[in-house]
Amino acid sequence: MEEGPVSTRQRLRALSLREYAWLAAAVSPWLWFVIRSVHPVLELAAIVLPVVIIVVFGLSCVWAIVQRDVHWLLLPASLALFFLVAVVLPWRPTNGQPPTSSIRVSTLNAGLYFFSDNDAGYFVNRRDPDLLVGVELTEAHDAEFRSRFPNAVSDILPLERQEENEAGLQPVGDTYRRNGLPSIGVYSLLDFDVLDDPIADTFPGGLPGFRLRVDTGDGPLIVYALHIPRPVSASGPYELSASDHITLVDAIADAVEAESSPVIVLGDFNAIDRGQAYRRLTDTLTDSMRHSGWALPTADRPLP
Repeated sequence: MEEGPVSTRQRLRALSLREYAWLAAAVSPWLWFVIRSVHPVLELAAIVLPVVIIVVFGLSCVWAIVQRDVHWLLLPASLALFFLVAVVLPWRPTNGQPPTSSIRVSTLNAGLYFFSDNDAGYFVNRRDPDLLVGVELTEAHDAEFRSRFPNAVSDILPLERQEENEAGLQPVGDTYRRNGLPSIGVYSLLDFDVLDDPIADTFPGGLPGFRLRVDTGDGPLIVYALHIPRPVSASGPYELSASDHITLVDAIADAVEAESSPVIVLGDFNAIDRGQAYRRLTDTLTDSMRHSGWALPTADRPLP
């Protein structure tokens, strides 16, 4: 039995539904900016966001080919623009206040096994810093840096204990604050006073690093040298839950806002520029990497 002719109203309705699908697909990536601060767990989503965009971009191109409908290319086009805005533009240079002092500051994550004590010495020779902050240091790194700087303070977890942590052998109930703390050191050609250390009562559970007053010759400079735990879980080695990570960053940002002297915050924040923690810090601070040009990846280790 032959079907009767489709009415103009039915055709318009079918076309409208298809257009809604194209529009919804094109708009969907931009909902990220609406939901990204709703819950701290989205910090984890922010980490993998570039990979997700690339994968969905490829699948959406394949879908458009299978459907033989160029309108479905609205989604990969939208994803490409979203990648530019959400991933690339946060690296762009920004205008900030000029440095208040001429001292040279460097920071590095030695990564325990990825940086030998010889590498540490080479780093100092190459960077020639007045003030150096190192995290994930071994006792050998600490000794090498102390031999090169007259002033130093550190809290270094023995390497065998750090190896246990990486293997997941920390005692039940162990936390990063009782787990050797941040394994961090500050080394300086300039005199400094330690104002807060990793067991500072002014921070719930302790500051993950040091707060110092450095004599620059141009006046005091407050330095926060930090190694903030990874926002992954509350049970792994040197980790916090995503919500506790944000809480800790909020406490640090509040403390920085309350300072009356110039402040520099450096170290390993375990935060990315798409995340809530980074936005909280840059509400108060200028990202010095972006102030000096386009931000670039800081990792210097082989993959994987």
